[in-house]
Amino acid sequence: MDTDLHAVVLASARLLLRPIVRVLLRAGVPFREFSELAKFAYVEIATNEFGIRGRPTNVSRTAILTGLNRRDVARIRHAVPLRMLDSVFMSPGSRILSGWHLDAGYVDGDGKPAPLSLEGDAPSFQSLVRHYAPDLPHIALFKELSAAGAIELSEDGLLIATRRSYIPKSFDPNQIRLWGSILHDMAATLAHNVTRSEGAPARFERRAIHLQVRRSAVPEFREFVEAEGQRFLERVDAWLVRNGTGDPPGPAGGESPPAVRLGAGAYLIEEAVVNAKAAR
Repeated sequence: MDTDLHAVVLASARLLLRPIVRVLLRAGVPFREFSELAKFAYVEIATNEFGIRGRPTNVSRTAILTGLNRRDVARIRHAVPLRMLDSVFMSPGSRILSGWHLDAGYVDGDGKPAPLSLEGDAPSFQSLVRHYAPDLPHIALFKELSAAGAIELSEDGLLIATRRSYIPKSFDPNQIRLWGSILHDMAATLAHNVTRSEGAPARFERRAIHLQVRRSAVPEFREFVEAEGQRFLERVDAWLVRNGTGDPPGPAGGESPPAVRLGAGAYLIEEAVVNAKAAR
């Protein structure tokens, strides 16, 4: 690799690692465990994606590509891998709210989420949870979504969805799974664009950013992005539902082409900058 390019790649990777390491430290993950995790990732990618003519890379070539010794490569390839989280992860609360807004059985005549009783036969909150998060008790999800302000209890005792999305308030395992899933999607898109072969279509990725914005404008910008971003994602969600196969995830059968995981994301950028004049 060209020396300048090598330096740029390392500098960029360091930027990527900063928010990752911040979460790892807060979660009590020491460097030794992260180092072992990085070895697994290097061996996995080199083995599965850098083979010749579509075949897996052998131990010797994997060792050359990764810089690890052959003993380490062989150990990692035969070890029981760490349980991988599904990159399609959506929190149970988000699945419930999405179904409530999109499932024909749970919307009213105007296409809006219908008021639901807490328990009983469909349509009810209990049946909604049974369909979209069957492994969780509906009372627990009722309490969680209520605490997050995503649902409310009306005067006539029916539940009303007040938000389209669910954002947990605590630093919990579901948040970490969501963090990993979103980082995977963003990084996979960017990696595709910088490594794609000639003629392969790029994946859309854009950002709008200004380096010097008044701090007093931040609250207004947050509200603006949340409102506009939510509207955009709701339109994306509706398009995906219209074009979905309706089948559960998995390999397609017969002669039909395989389904793909498809979507788009939006995120807010905010970072303190050092004013050159103030620094002097």
